[in-house]
Formats: sequence, C-alpha cells, structure tokens
Amino acid sequence: MKRNVLIYFDLITSLKTVGEVNDLSSEIDTLMSALFKSRNSSLEKAFGLISQKTAKKITQIFSKNNFNTDDKELITDFLDTLASLIKKFKVIKLTLAFDPTPKTIDNIHEFVSQNLGIGYILDIEVLENILGGAVIMFNGKYQDFTLKKTLEEVFESKNEEILKLMQ
Repeated sequence: MKRNVLIYFDLITSLKTVGEVNDLSSEIDTLMSALFKSRNSSLEKAFGLISQKTAKKITQIFSKNNFNTDDKELITDFLDTLASLIKKFKVIKLTLAFDPTPKTIDNIHEFVSQNLGIGYILDIEVLENILGGAVIMFNGKYQDFTLKKTLEEVFESKNEEILKLMQ
C-alpha cells in the first residue's frame, strides 16, 4: 500500500491549513490508540472518536480500494503512511490583517496549488496592525506586502514635506 500514494490523494489535497493537518494528525493518533486498546476494537468503533468528516473520507478510501476494515495490519500501514505523508507538507506562513473566511482560505490555497502544486499548507496569523495586505514567509524568505509597510515608506521618504505642511 505504501507504494500507491494516489489512494491518499483526495484526503491529502483537502488539507489547506496547519490547523487541519494538526487535527488529522491527532485523529490518526486517536485511531491508532483506539484500535489497539483491545482485541475487540474495530475501525468502525474507533471512527466514533474522530470527526465524521475524517471518518467518512477514510471509509470512502477503504471502500473504493476494497480494503478489509478488519485487517489491523492494513489499517496500521494505512494510518502510518498517511501520517508520514502529512509530515511532508511545506508550510507557507501568511500574516493577514483580517481573519479569513473558509472561502478566502480556499481561494488562497487554490492559488498556491495552481502555481506551486500540491503539498503546501497555510499557516495563517492575524495581525490587525498591518492594516492590509499580507506578509508571506516561505522557504526562508520573507516578503512584506502590507499597507503598514507602504505607509511607513511613504512617510519616511516624504518626512520633510509632511513636517513643512504641519507647521
């Protein structure tokens, strides 16, 4: 199963933010723990401990690929591979002046996917004092496209003119 990462494609590409990846990682840990607490545990019972959305996606993958939900070795392999795949995501840190809606996050992530490909997630921080625009940090590079920076540059370059006008 580890060779065929395409089976994870729909689940992996649905992840857009660091928070979603952290939630899935936690759910994977919960499933692993629940499955091996007792011999009578089952994947279906363990699904009650995680979000319905994630349980549904995993169920769809197992059904689509005719995986046996009683095969604990298969389930373990599946969850281990999923966990290792999500650890490989590259993080793009965005600082915004507003709390983005899910639609805005979808649009930003879609832009990233179209321009960089899959395997990128967003780490979004909200700082209202940047006024507008965004700060982008990725791969050790920092780009400031904020209104605050633009205004500071204007005031710095026009400092003398502004002071004369104020007198």
